Amino acid sequence: MRRISLDQASSREWDVIIAGSSFSAMFFGYGLPPDLNILFVEKGVEYSHADQIENGWAVREAFNQRNSSGLKKNWIAFTLFGGNSNYWWGNVPRFHPDDFALNSKFGVGMDWPISYQDLEPFWERVEDIIEVAGGENEHILPRRKPLPYPPHTPSRADVALRASSPLWVPVSSATSNGGSRPNCCVNGVCRICPIDAKFTVLNGFEKLAHPRAHCLFGAEVRTLDIEGGRATGVHVKTADGADARLRGDIVALGTNGIFNAAILQRSGVRNEALGKYLHEQAVINVYADTANIKGFFGGTSETGHGYHFYHDIDRSTAAAALIETVNAPASIRRERGKWANRIHMRIAVEDMPLAENRVFLEEDEPVIEWTGYSDYAKRGVERVKAGLPDIIPDTIEHLEVSDILPSDAHIQGTHRMGLSADDSVVDDRLRLHSAQNVFVLGSGAFPTCSPANPSLTLSALALRASEVVG
Repeated sequence: MRRISLDQASSREWDVIIAGSSFSAMFFGYGLPPDLNILFVEKGVEYSHADQIENGWAVREAFNQRNSSGLKKNWIAFTLFGGNSNYWWGNVPRFHPDDFALNSKFGVGMDWPISYQDLEPFWERVEDIIEVAGGENEHILPRRKPLPYPPHTPSRADVALRASSPLWVPVSSATSNGGSRPNCCVNGVCRICPIDAKFTVLNGFEKLAHPRAHCLFGAEVRTLDIEGGRATGVHVKTADGADARLRGDIVALGTNGIFNAAILQRSGVRNEALGKYLHEQAVINVYADTANIKGFFGGTSETGHGYHFYHDIDRSTAAAALIETVNAPASIRRERGKWANRIHMRIAVEDMPLAENRVFLEEDEPVIEWTGYSDYAKRGVERVKAGLPDIIPDTIEHLEVSDILPSDAHIQGTHRMGLSADDSVVDDRLRLHSAQNVFVLGSGAFPTCSPANPSLTLSALALRASEVVG
């Protein structure tokens, strides 16, 4: 990818202009025909893995939020080349088939305009590119071929749990267990992986690079120019105050659900669902102190998934939940002889997106209005709390359950996909209903909230969207 200046970017016409450079933007660009001229517009700068290790985090966005929920709530996004791919945890489960049909199967939420089978070939391609390690869960999440690499070594707790139920399975991980990157060091400092074992846009760039792509750094897409139901380009501003209009035949927004919504709102896009239904999973931490089961010695930081509250359950009145078993960083007991007798679990509970949780503009900048998680999600949390003792095959000497954590670092909703502009913002290929040459990428397109981590699915959706660009 070649660097380009603002003057150079504004002096030519582009086949495709893409805002952002994280998962959705890069996988969309990767899937485009090789003869197209593509411009990535990235608000941040290049910040190498070595620089991150030496100097710490890049710029973290400070969002203006009005929180009436009574609980602390954070929305996390980083501005640099590769975006949040630099600081994710690397868990990449597929969504469950039921996630796509909540309304038709359980009478809640809305169905996605696509199915599990529609995404299957695109999940496969993304899993190959990011070298996913995992498997042994095909009885829950059907697949046509094995994952590229075997699962990480289970922790001692995982071994005991898997012996008790087929609903305990290895985690699907983008932290290496074979392939082009070094294997996981299992130190539990995964936000900035010290040995670069976790897939990022930076270390995966050679695989994702489009042959005719350029990148304009330090420039923010502020608005789209839309005339007669088509975008003709974008308006950008730089940190030093310069601005320009860039011309393009196709525009794709791959920032995040907050910024994508703000760009569309500034651009005069009118849609009843735009900016609404902001959501993410409600996450709790659980420590189960056990009489006999010991933890640790697994091959990566989070080694297992539990589908007891997700697979083949009734989701009509209470949310589903996905259990993650945590191997590192260490959490130990104080009792002599039992320091390792603890199962640490991180449990993600789906939310039911609410219209009142939204993004709107004030003085031309995005403001988040957050009223809290749905009662549906809270009932899901209570179902997990009540059911946990029944799925752990040991005497539980003490069970500690946290409140809902401030963030899962998953910004979802605000430009959801659907069949009609009456209740959605984009179609099944992520095209804006009111301007079909505008693609709005990322987890902002999710019409409902799976308990599973979003990165694999939002990448597959972007790859699928690129397929219709000729």
